[in-house]
Amino acid sequence: MKIFDQKQFLELSQKRGEPFISIYTPVSRISTDGYQADKTHLKNQLSKAEKDLREEYNMQDRDIDKILSPAKSLLDDLDFWKFNSDMLACFLHDGEMEVLQLPVHVDESICFISHKPYLLPLIPELNDNGHYYLLLLNLEQIRLYGVTRNIIQEIELDSEEVALSFTEEEEQDENQQSLQGQGNVGSGQAMYHGHGAGSDEEKKVTIQNYFHRMTNMLEPILYQNPLPLYIAGVEYLGPLFRKASKYNHLMDGQVIGAFTENDMEELHQKSWDIAEPLLLQERIKRNENFSNKEAHNLAIGNDRKKLLKAAMTGGVETLMINNEHEHIWGKYDADTHQIHFSDKKEKDNHCLVDEAAVKVKADGGKVYLVESPYMPGTDGVLVGTLRYELPD
Repeated sequence: MKIFDQKQFLELSQKRGEPFISIYTPVSRISTDGYQADKTHLKNQLSKAEKDLREEYNMQDRDIDKILSPAKSLLDDLDFWKFNSDMLACFLHDGEMEVLQLPVHVDESICFISHKPYLLPLIPELNDNGHYYLLLLNLEQIRLYGVTRNIIQEIELDSEEVALSFTEEEEQDENQQSLQGQGNVGSGQAMYHGHGAGSDEEKKVTIQNYFHRMTNMLEPILYQNPLPLYIAGVEYLGPLFRKASKYNHLMDGQVIGAFTENDMEELHQKSWDIAEPLLLQERIKRNENFSNKEAHNLAIGNDRKKLLKAAMTGGVETLMINNEHEHIWGKYDADTHQIHFSDKKEKDNHCLVDEAAVKVKADGGKVYLVESPYMPGTDGVLVGTLRYELPD
């Protein structure tokens, strides 16, 4: 898995099609039946899309096939399914397809047809609301994971871009110096700096220097989608890494132990035990911030139209959306800055909740999908804090 970042999200948000189809399905990383259940999820959503395109968009079979055929071809591509994550996102328009395989939990499949992509299910991959990085400080090989409450998945790192193995570097140095020593035999200048040579303090200095190099290479990758970073590894490595790291979102705490790539489930549970109390504190702090701002007319908790308009005009700092919300259909008129609601889905409208979320992200704001019991305000669907006070 590679990091899905805000730049990719915003590039995707600019795409258009008449129509544009967004499909999300749950998938499995491991299968004993050739991923038949996963294929069935996709096949069912493609059947739904075909029916809706024929009945609601009056499209001919030839045009429908042109749009859907790239996704249909995946059903027979076994190699594709071998690289599953937890959610498949498939975007189709004008005979083109973009596919994402992401570690995001999705309960039910979604087929959404509009003139633009439906992107709300991707929001959890981009924010820190229960989503974090875990860095395994194993000197044999550094490993990075993306973690949520339900999921842990390794993030692919390129050894050409990041120095992933301290041990390998040490062995290369040892071999090189051994060869140099052999070349100086008889001169009295042979020197050997073996892997185990030197005091413990000297070894720690060597490791810390390695961490400086490694983290300088890793951090630009993390900043593509900045999330909280927790660390795991034997106890003495934690302080060495902290001295080397300049990452602004490095969190307190460490999962202590001599872990390898075979310990993912244990790493998942133990890192979540550290992260969960901090996430709860952040949720409380976010709701307290909402209440404080609401008292100063810098938050909207009970005026849906006003909040949507503020979001579309760049006024929303943080948007919180009930993760079980129903679609709010309508259109935003950029010329008049007016919101027009609709009772039902129509060809030329879109889900205004999705549209507002994308706009807030594009403007550098934060968007959270929140469980019902933790939603502040009284609207119940969406609330938000503002960058500035709005006129009445």
